[in-house]
Amino acid sequence: MKKRTTVLGSYDTAAYGWTLTSWVLSDPEMKTNYVERAGGDGAWDLSTVMTDGIPKYKDRNLTVTLECSKGTRADREQLVRDMVNLLDGLEWEIIPPDRLEYYLVGRLHVAVRQNDHAYAAVTVTGVCRPWLYRKRPTKYYLDLAQRPKPVLTVRNGGRLAVVPTVTVTGANADICLGLGDPQEANDYVEVSGLPPGTYKLPDMLLRPGTHEFYVTGSGELTISFREAVLR
Repeated sequence: MKKRTTVLGSYDTAAYGWTLTSWVLSDPEMKTNYVERAGGDGAWDLSTVMTDGIPKYKDRNLTVTLECSKGTRADREQLVRDMVNLLDGLEWEIIPPDRLEYYLVGRLHVAVRQNDHAYAAVTVTGVCRPWLYRKRPTKYYLDLAQRPKPVLTVRNGGRLAVVPTVTVTGANADICLGLGDPQEANDYVEVSGLPPGTYKLPDMLLRPGTHEFYVTGSGELTISFREAVLR
C-alpha cells in the first residue's frame, strides 16, 4: 500500500521511508482593525481602509508528524540528521497530501520526538504564508495579427488579488494595453507603447473574477499569473 506523503521542498517524506501520521494547517485568519466609536453604536471597521478593500491575512501554522520503523536505530538517526540538515530553518514550498495541485510557502523547523529501538518520530512545524498557490500558472495568449482589435477576457479563479506578468513578443511588437471599462475613467488603466519584453504592471491588479483587457497595436501578448486560495 502506498504511504501517505507530503513533499517539503525536494524532500518527499514517503520516498525516505516516513509515514505521514498527521498534517494540520491552521485556519486562515484575517487581519482586522476595529476602532470603537465614542458615544456611538458598534465600531469603525478599518480592516481594509489601507488596502483598497482587499482583506489581508496573518501567517498560518503548519504541524506535520512523521514516523519511521524502517532499518536500525542508527539508520533512523541518520535519516533524522539528514532531514534536519536539509530542511530546518529554511523557507520551502510544501505540497499538502490531499491538494497536490497546490503548494504552501513556509519556513520549517524539524523537532525529534523520539528514536528508540522500535521507531523514530519527528514533528515538522512551519510558519506559512496564508495562501495555497496553484502549481500551474494561469496563462492567456493573444496574437494581434490574427485578431487586430480584440478584447481579451481573463479570469482570476482564485481568491488572491494578483498582479499579472505581461509578456510582449514579436520583432516589431508595439502594444497598447488597457484594463477595465474605457467609459469609466476611474475604472480604466492603460499602458501604451509596450515593446518586446516582460513587465509587471502594478496598476493592473486582477481581483477575483473576470476582467477584460483592451489590446491594440502589433505583436503577441501573454498574460500569466498564479491563482491562490485560502482552502
